[in-house]
Formats: sequence, C-alpha cells, structure tokens
Amino acid sequence: MKTLFHQKLENYKRRYFEVFGDLEAQVEFLKLSNLVLLFILLMSLFGAFLLAKRPPVVIRVTEVGAAEPIRDFHLNNAPTEPEILYFAKSFVRKYTEYNAYTLSRDVTDAFNQMTSRLQKITNRDLVESGLLVRIRETGLHAQMEFKEEKIERETPEFVLVSLIGVRTIQSYKNPNYRESALFKSELVLKKLPRSIDVPAGLLVDDYREMILNKLGDQK
Repeated sequence: MKTLFHQKLENYKRRYFEVFGDLEAQVEFLKLSNLVLLFILLMSLFGAFLLAKRPPVVIRVTEVGAAEPIRDFHLNNAPTEPEILYFAKSFVRKYTEYNAYTLSRDVTDAFNQMTSRLQKITNRDLVESGLLVRIRETGLHAQMEFKEEKIERETPEFVLVSLIGVRTIQSYKNPNYRESALFKSELVLKKLPRSIDVPAGLLVDDYREMILNKLGDQK
C-alpha cells in the first residue's frame, strides 16, 4: 500500500521505486523547495529596495495642533520662496557688506554658502584683487538696504535670484569717507538635500554684481 508521501513523489515524475529511489526523490524535492525559497528571498530583497527608495511619510502639526501627514517629503521639504530670498540676501550681506572688524568671519560664512566650484573662483579673485587687504588697511565698513528682490527663474536643480539694493561704504579711520551706490546682484542657487552642512538646501553656484548708479561719493 502506497503512502501519501509516495504518491506525491510519483507526481513529481519519479523514474523508479526502489531502495535508493526515496533518497533521489527527496533530493529533487529539496532542490525544488530551495528554488522556491530563493525566489521568495529575491522578491523580498526587491521589495525592501523599493521601500527604501520610497519617500517617508512625515507627520507635522499645524498651528491649531492638528496632525497633517506629508507623503511627498522631498517636495514639501524643498526650499520655499521666502527661504530662497532670505538665503540670497543673507549671502550678499556676508559677502559684500564689508566690515573690517568682522571680515574673516563674514568671508568664512559666505564661503560656507558656496559650492566648491565657486569657492575656488572666489578665492582666486579675492587674492588677485587685494580687496581684503584694502578693507583691513582702510577700516572699511558698509551698510546695505535691499530695494527689490525677485526669483527670476527656477528649475528642479537651480534658482536664479536678482536683488537690487543700496550699499553705503564708510571708513573707521576716515570719518569723511563715504561712498554710496545702487547695485544689482544675480545669484544662481543650487538646490541640494537639506543636511547639517546645508541646512537651507541651497548653495550659491554663481554670483555676479553690477553697479547701476553712483549715488554720491565723499572722500
């Protein structure tokens, strides 16, 4: 009388039934089981990879205390227009609102807001122009007031910002020195994932400035 196990083995097209036939049938059964388990393992790894790439669900609390889920984390975590304009103005202040007493700190902060490409270009230009030496020797300090600020163009990778303002430069060593000018700055900001080093999710990739009008000099 054949057992249920023997009947199942015959269904796998067992070629013969003898002393060692059970062993061969069991080996074939184990091979088939291993293939099934391997397939399940590969599918599990593929599913884990897809889940790892999926944006996390973020829960934030609104002003009235209501929980609000955010499914597209990367989209909602992108820099907003006020953040972009504030970042641009902050960079221009640190980079061009001169102060002989805080020059080293301000320049370092400005460099931390640049991409590595712009850092190399700016470092070369500052050394060749001798601007930093002149600011220290003459004790220059500046005040800045922005008149216009605008996002000219935006793509998924970059933002073009234009700023118009008035910069007034004076000297600690010469109280009679005064120089004012209306200027326009254009900044190309590169979008990056927010991190400890890039908390705003932005870095300045290109900076250009032009003087629109001299408002009066006194030296």
